[in-house]
Amino acid sequence: MRRKALSPVIATLLMVAIAVAAAIITYVWSMGLLGGLMGTGGAQTKEQLIVENYKWNGTGLYYTVRNVGSANVEIAAHYLEGVKQTAAGTNVVNVGSFQDFSLTPTGGTFTDGSAYVLKLVTKTGATFTFSVVKGRAG
Repeated sequence: MRRKALSPVIATLLMVAIAVAAAIITYVWSMGLLGGLMGTGGAQTKEQLIVENYKWNGTGLYYTVRNVGSANVEIAAHYLEGVKQTAAGTNVVNVGSFQDFSLTPTGGTFTDGSAYVLKLVTKTGATFTFSVVKGRAG
């Protein structure tokens, strides 16, 4: 009845080996994950858009978007104050170039002199937010 299946020395060595193996697996997994995120970068980190200028008077909002990132950007949606808008213009903005858009704001009442949020969402899910003032050019 007093027999031991393993000696305490062998049991200790097995526990150390299992702990080292688990540490190695965790290290390899985390370096692969971090290397993938930091080394190559996702598409969203390469996309950078700015609104160079805009004009919002009367019923139309006209704005120019420039791609200052390192990848071509395809704009999937335009939002004004959280409401999806239909914008006229080509939705692909190549690296270093600009694209003009125009839209007739819907989904609310917009007052001259007030600032509103214009949000552009790309095909990869990147979101770019800008402030535009009705009745002004920027």
